[in-house]
Amino acid sequence: MESSLTSQSPQQDLHLHQPLLSKEQQGNDQLESILSDEQLPWFNRFSLATFIELKMLFYLAAPVVIMYIINFLIVISTQIFCGHLGNLELAAANLGNTGAQMFTYGLMVSSIN
Repeated sequence: MESSLTSQSPQQDLHLHQPLLSKEQQGNDQLESILSDEQLPWFNRFSLATFIELKMLFYLAAPVVIMYIINFLIVISTQIFCGHLGNLELAAANLGNTGAQMFTYGLMVSSIN
């Protein structure tokens, strides 16, 4: 098994070290060409540039938005089920969810720094 890990070709190794947003340069080139085109009216240039920027922003922000939606659904479903059991169980589940969320947010912030 070790031989399969160490026998990577240089192309595969180069692929592992490429930036996450390789499409960013293409978006920047499109954005520069649209903004520098004087033949298009100002509003059309602005709307096309806005669309390109939103497309790049969506590519970055979509995983974060999906993660927050899933996290919210987990918390809400836990509270609904524990609310049927009683007040003490609901409070315990709430404390557990809060502790787990603070732990994961701490990991996320520490990984950024």
